Amino acid sequence: MVSPSVPAAPVDAHAESQALEAELAPLPAAEAIALLAGRYRGRIAIVSSFGAESAVLLHLVALADPSIPVIFLDTGKLFPETLAYRDRLVRRLGLRDVRSITPDPAALAARDAFGGLWALDPNACCTLRKVEPLAVALAPFDIWLNGRKRAHGGARAALQLTEVTEDGKLKVNPLADWDAAAVEAWRVAHDLPAHPLASHGYSSIGCRTCTSPVAAGEAPRAGRWRGTGKTECGVHISANPEPPPAEPDHMTMDDLDSLEAESIYILREAFSRIRPLAMLWSLGKDSNVMIWLAKKAFLGRVPFPVVHLDTGLEFPEVYAFREQYAKEWELELIADACPPIEEVDQTLPPASRLAARKTHGLRQAIDRYGFQGLIAGIRRDEQATRAKERVFSPRGEDNAWDFRDQPPEFWDLFHLDFPPGTHVRVHPLLHWTELDVWRYIQRENIPVCSLYFAREGKRFRSLGEIGITFPIDSEAADIPAVIAELRGTHSAERSGRAMDHEGEDAFERLRVGGYM
Repeated sequence: MVSPSVPAAPVDAHAESQALEAELAPLPAAEAIALLAGRYRGRIAIVSSFGAESAVLLHLVALADPSIPVIFLDTGKLFPETLAYRDRLVRRLGLRDVRSITPDPAALAARDAFGGLWALDPNACCTLRKVEPLAVALAPFDIWLNGRKRAHGGARAALQLTEVTEDGKLKVNPLADWDAAAVEAWRVAHDLPAHPLASHGYSSIGCRTCTSPVAAGEAPRAGRWRGTGKTECGVHISANPEPPPAEPDHMTMDDLDSLEAESIYILREAFSRIRPLAMLWSLGKDSNVMIWLAKKAFLGRVPFPVVHLDTGLEFPEVYAFREQYAKEWELELIADACPPIEEVDQTLPPASRLAARKTHGLRQAIDRYGFQGLIAGIRRDEQATRAKERVFSPRGEDNAWDFRDQPPEFWDLFHLDFPPGTHVRVHPLLHWTELDVWRYIQRENIPVCSLYFAREGKRFRSLGEIGITFPIDSEAADIPAVIAELRGTHSAERSGRAMDHEGEDAFERLRVGGYM
């Protein structure tokens, strides 16, 4: 039976918490929430992330009183799927007072003007985007509900039903003793929609910059702030003592994890800020890694076209690879023919002139499809001119690149506020090395063209067109052998590219004119 409403009055929060713990412990979650909704009417709110497990608690609250305020922290860095899921659940459950709370604009401008604070100091980012806005939103309330569970592990393993926050409010965890199976059973039994990311390995969902899928055998929250040692955003700091969480060995971030996380962040930022967007697919190892990263970033599919600038001079093995994996990866492939060599600058050396056909093909594709941004797989370590690049690199009206006029990118803070109409090249692999690429290919089992592996003492280290690309001497017939070879070599990656042996300024002339 629901207790009558009582007026707000100063109370001993710890004593009230202990009394509530004893009162709620024997009750099913639905009855406990109904009791709280009646007793604290006008003084109670629920804080929900609208994450992978949120539907059940929101459903129970809606059954008790759909007018209870629901506080949702919109950090500005959430997955689009989370925002869509919020709207869908609100309609489905008939929630009447959902408050989407955003960070203070002045505080953002002062402390995170470029949006990169999450990478420099994730605790400070969470404080700015979640902890401080929540404190303001909860000011009118004495008690609030949330969906934490002991099954989440870490410090949450010792979770009580009730606790006292640092500012003296009561916090109730009505699903503390539920596990994932119980949550899913309730969701299915009541036909509640699942979060779109749940089926892609996201068992705990926060900001897109700091959330990754969870592998089999990992803790439910292993994908949050992976490898940083951070396990909570700061919203759930309690006045009750809790043991510090021990970070499992499997959460240690290695160099490939770090590179992968940064590249996925770059791809997501590009997709959210630049439209229309496409990815250049040369069919080489680097662009295959980019497609793999895009599939990870966007739930298994690449959400923009991939463009192959087809000169008609690719090796047969390359064309066969394109046909197989364009279908297997379900890519939206654009493979228009590049203009003939007669339209290319005749003052360029012969091999550079052949390569320049791609520059003309690229301009043609930009004009034809209106791309405002193109993702390319260049790396700083592969060529001296490319070392001058930026991750987000603006181009002039004619798509020309001025290496003397590029935005600063200190501490991985990327400039994204370009004037309308600016054409931008995006380079998610800029910080990778050739060895990083091959180690990642090995770890992820990414398909690559067979020409990269030795046959009769020769293999291609860098793939280009027939007639201007040549193999190197090598016995490396598989990925481990390629990696071992690279660890001991001092020769340049593009030593088999004829254009790199022509005039010293040939490559830079191509790049200034828009070449990749």
